Amino acid sequence: MFAKIEATDPSVAGQYWGAIHKLLLKAKVDGQSLLRVIGTRDLAQLKNAVARLRGEEVVAIPAPPEPVVAEIDPSILQGAMKMFRRRMKFSRLDSESRLGVGPMSSGASRKIESMIPPKEFPTAVWDALVQAGKLRREGQGFYSLVDDTAQSNW
Repeated sequence: MFAKIEATDPSVAGQYWGAIHKLLLKAKVDGQSLLRVIGTRDLAQLKNAVARLRGEEVVAIPAPPEPVVAEIDPSILQGAMKMFRRRMKFSRLDSESRLGVGPMSSGASRKIESMIPPKEFPTAVWDALVQAGKLRREGQGFYSLVDDTAQSNW
């Protein structure tokens, strides 16, 4: 199965990752580590998880280096930030409009704190916004607003 994943185009390999996900669920793999392996589609971590299941020795995976951020036009950063805030707002409104939130139910509110950024902008833009202090990395590809209450100039 590893060879099939390595040989196929990442956009087509989703069916193999889905099959591996089902197999690891049946093998009672810890949900958090399963999410980390399947969610990031990291083949090295997948091989380590399978080796752990077999009782073999696991190779330590070095942490990825901090990405180098290139200079990005401020207007692009401004547009990305505007889109991120808009999508965060709509996600929160959508979540609050569901059943189970409100005065006639338990009243518990579900507040969305982070989200995966829009795909219209490359990862380098989101990394630049993190370095600029506008966004915070939450892990697993999720980002959150640093100061949600204050509206800055962009």
